[in-house]
Amino acid sequence: MTTDKNFKMVVLGDSVLWGQGLYEHQKTHTLVVAELKRLGLEVECNFLAHSGAIIGEPDTPSELPPLDGPFANEVPVGEPTLFEQMETALGGSETDENVKLVLMGGGVNDVDTTRIINPLNNQLNEQIEDAFSRKMKLLIEKAYHDFPNAIIMVTGYYQMFSGVSEQVLVQNAVKGMGISIPLVPEVVGEIMVNVLGSVLTDPLIERCTRFRDRSHECIRNTIVELTGIMPEVQGRVFFVDPHFKEENAVGAPESFLFGVNPDLSPQDPTDIAEGRREACERHADRLSPIRQFAAPRATVGHPNPVGAQQYADVILANLRYAVPVLFEG
Repeated sequence: MTTDKNFKMVVLGDSVLWGQGLYEHQKTHTLVVAELKRLGLEVECNFLAHSGAIIGEPDTPSELPPLDGPFANEVPVGEPTLFEQMETALGGSETDENVKLVLMGGGVNDVDTTRIINPLNNQLNEQIEDAFSRKMKLLIEKAYHDFPNAIIMVTGYYQMFSGVSEQVLVQNAVKGMGISIPLVPEVVGEIMVNVLGSVLTDPLIERCTRFRDRSHECIRNTIVELTGIMPEVQGRVFFVDPHFKEENAVGAPESFLFGVNPDLSPQDPTDIAEGRREACERHADRLSPIRQFAAPRATVGHPNPVGAQQYADVILANLRYAVPVLFEG
């Protein structure tokens, strides 16, 4: 990487890097850009993340257009996929040698949150492996070759619920998210949670913890595997663990995540929440029934301003390690 003042970066991802429910100045990428500018760099940021994005498949385009209109990127839809976001960033070129940093994070929507929290889903491990080993490996390889001079940072996730989360707040959050249970047709949200009550909480926490730990392990192993094939990967591809603690989960004492209010209304600012609700209604044809219920509350389990700052801090710490010359002087 050269050390001139022009710094081009690309952000690919789902709702975490999009910054669900956050104002522009609170989003992770904005905080990273602000710090880079403070260091004297002329930053150009191609920001393509959006709510709901899946990694997808490299050779299977969705052929679904991006949503349009106000607050469209707050609506959780899978497309454009991260592979498609990458093609958009390239703008028809095979490579872009000017990009110096690629931030990307995805995989939770390929697994699907309802599968993660569904205690009757016995295939969670396999679903995590497919998203974070097979798909993520293909995505990292493509980013590595498409942006040959870039540092590539793959962001991880966090434990949505933990052992120090208040049970009633966990249950409210699950109500707000909605859930579909095999063998219990048409049961979502409040009905299911009221039936299961505390029986839900411990398995739910275990599954959220398993998702975080296994997804992180898959990403780390993928980078190690690629380094064995291409040793130069070691200096260019980094895993960014946000290092959220148990007390930072939904309903925990120092939460870094949005929950829901007792009336199941979202906790992000009213103008954003209302804009998202209207956008979800406008694009209801792109949402499944469960997402039509949950999408207006899509901030549940997403980083709040404190959580977004934590992501920015760990990204910058990794960048300082990868390219210390940027931070000198």
